[in-house]
Amino acid sequence: MKWIEPGYSKEKVKKAGKAIINAKINTSEFESAATIFFNWRSAHVFPMQIMLDLLRKNAIRIDKNTVVVQRLKRVPSILVKLDREQSMNLSRMEDIAGCRAVVNNTKSVYRVYKNLKNSRSKNILFRERDYIAEPKESGYRGIHLIYKYNGSKKKFHGLPVELQIRSKVQHSWATAVEVVGTFTKQALKASSGDFRWLEFFKYASVEFTKLEGIEYLEKNGSTDVFEKLDSLVIELEVEKRLDAFNVAVKTLTDSEKNRSSYYFILLLDLKKRVISISKFNKSQLSEATDHYDSEEKKYKEDNTKDLVMVSAKSVKDLKKAYPNYFSDTVEFSKNLAKVYKANKKIQLTV
Repeated sequence: MKWIEPGYSKEKVKKAGKAIINAKINTSEFESAATIFFNWRSAHVFPMQIMLDLLRKNAIRIDKNTVVVQRLKRVPSILVKLDREQSMNLSRMEDIAGCRAVVNNTKSVYRVYKNLKNSRSKNILFRERDYIAEPKESGYRGIHLIYKYNGSKKKFHGLPVELQIRSKVQHSWATAVEVVGTFTKQALKASSGDFRWLEFFKYASVEFTKLEGIEYLEKNGSTDVFEKLDSLVIELEVEKRLDAFNVAVKTLTDSEKNRSSYYFILLLDLKKRVISISKFNKSQLSEATDHYDSEEKKYKEDNTKDLVMVSAKSVKDLKKAYPNYFSDTVEFSKNLAKVYKANKKIQLTV
């Protein structure tokens, strides 16, 4: 397989990142910036594959049922981050490429994390963030590690890849945040949007920690988290809304014809609530990235479309690791029901 290599200097990449935010589509300025932009993103595929193998090897040792996948960051997400964080530039962005492992519980998360830190790898662990010990303000929990490629292919040296390790409970929470954010058109993941939804997910996160045997109180020391959560479940009609976010999915049978697929490009139509999937095998990286780049350009200014390119062994694994693209909040709802049971209250059914 021929990997796509970085074709431009970091200075040119930096300038392209700034230009593509403001350039009008189909102009020469946009096309020039887009060429550099997409090359830079695609160049992360090789180091991402190396880190995927590293993560999978260490995660499987701990939990044989671990789901491990990889993804390239979507253009809208990259542009929003560049625009939101003024000190950020495209050449220094650390999460353009990402790999995720979802393991059984928090104990396994830490065991995988320890395995990774003790593994013999030429690649450099550049940064680590423990969002379990210190959750984000939103309530997000998980462990993030930034590795920089340092293997035999020198042209890729220094390219970063973010590794995420989550428990199933943590993953169900993060999935629900993305589903609600996607369909209500709010950046809940970035702690922006309707205050009530932000508070709901923050309180849900606290209650979910207890399901895994972790005691965690809000910074202000409040102990009435469940009461606040329950009030918002009623006010926001949470169960009713989550049910309404179900997406009709096309071509999602995990049959023989899907088993040779490795790269998947998902196009979520928010208006019709339908997902279209384009599949490519492992040797079709170039075709997959070209198609992805083309679709990104096509829907750049269409906020009713949400596009992502990911890889997984099968559609089944894809749905497990990226349930937000299939509006799958079933596990979140199950965990919410467990919270109600633990607090000896029947969950309201709207």
